[in-house]
Amino acid sequence: MPEILEALADTQFRRLLAALSPSAMLIGPDDGLRIRSFNSVGGVNLAIEGRRVEPDGTIVPFADRHVPASDRSEGTSLVNVGPGVLLNVSVRASAGAPRRGQCYVVLDVVRGFTGAIQPLACLLQGYVTDTSRRAWPDSPLELSAEGPGVLTTAAFTDPAAGVEISVTVPPNARWRPLALFYALVTDGTAANRESALVIDDGATVYARVPSGFTQTATLTVSYSAFHHAPRFTLAQDTTKNFPLPRIDMPTGHRLRTITTNLQAGDNYGLPHMLLEEWIED
Repeated sequence: MPEILEALADTQFRRLLAALSPSAMLIGPDDGLRIRSFNSVGGVNLAIEGRRVEPDGTIVPFADRHVPASDRSEGTSLVNVGPGVLLNVSVRASAGAPRRGQCYVVLDVVRGFTGAIQPLACLLQGYVTDTSRRAWPDSPLELSAEGPGVLTTAAFTDPAAGVEISVTVPPNARWRPLALFYALVTDGTAANRESALVIDDGATVYARVPSGFTQTATLTVSYSAFHHAPRFTLAQDTTKNFPLPRIDMPTGHRLRTITTNLQAGDNYGLPHMLLEEWIED
């Protein structure tokens, strides 16, 4: 970096550096920015924008673009801002409409653009949206599961007859179920069924919540589970309410039903769940 060393030897440039914010960072010709993204919604583009001071004292703006994946998998881009002094940089969603909890970014200063990339400093990390951004300096470094997540619905499938409801937390996600609604249609076989919710890590059950209601043959009953719900049946209705535990579920964990005396002709309808979701990076 001979031009940087020459500039540092220049009295005028040293005075300029002294006048800059203490957060200003010297960037060499082999240094750049690396953005890592974890995003769960389609159509998102991210803008990386900032300013640097060149060795001759000129303030130069820069801008680049990063297109994250939409399945929460890691996306990475390198930005060559050029040598000089980094004054500020921000990341925002320039396209798409991610909400808080959907698009998590980490921006580092790194050494190298090919092969082994050496991280040098973390400038910013946290969620970005189309109306809010992360900026260096000033924005705090935020963990992906810190603060509120996004309110969304789960991607369930409609079970076939004789099959239990089951949904698995996708990769790089954390779920907090808030409310669940489903219906069970029983066939003509004489047996008392009881629907229960089970939460497990894919193998080991760590929470089981019975509905507390018995359903006989040839009935259609709806079940509504939510936080702090008392067990009761709505008047003039067949909807049964029961409590849903407040549990954060990491990647690979499941929420499913286990039904006592489930018959081959019994059929669960398409379930609907409201949940709070974060990126689990």
